[in-house]
Amino acid sequence: MTDSTTHIASSFRPPIVAVLGHVDHGKTTLLDTIRTSHVAQGEHGGITQHIGAYQITRKTKEGARQISFLDTPGHEAFKKMRSRGVSAADIAILVVGADDSVKPQTLESIAQIKEAGIPIIVAMNKMDLQTASP
Repeated sequence: MTDSTTHIASSFRPPIVAVLGHVDHGKTTLLDTIRTSHVAQGEHGGITQHIGAYQITRKTKEGARQISFLDTPGHEAFKKMRSRGVSAADIAILVVGADDSVKPQTLESIAQIKEAGIPIIVAMNKMDLQTASP
């Protein structure tokens, strides 16, 4: 790589990943695992009630790379927050609880992601539970 390509590559902003899904499907817990934190334990009422923004750095062959995550609330009352999160994102992770399957906010999130026209990754969560039914 030349100095000019190195400069251009380092000037790109980190990708923004919106994490969406139905309430209590484990979105914040999944992010806690990625960022090695315990945010979910401190959530009032056990549910996310605001958009959380987090940035992690990972080492790659090309050097350190950052990824920004938006943790969106899953309760039906927070539809507009999820919509804002999706509109700011480059890609979405849709979290589906294997113990609960597809629910109203799962479908709502899919519609918001489609409307935004961004790529989607579906993450089946809670696969370790006895009640899981993938």
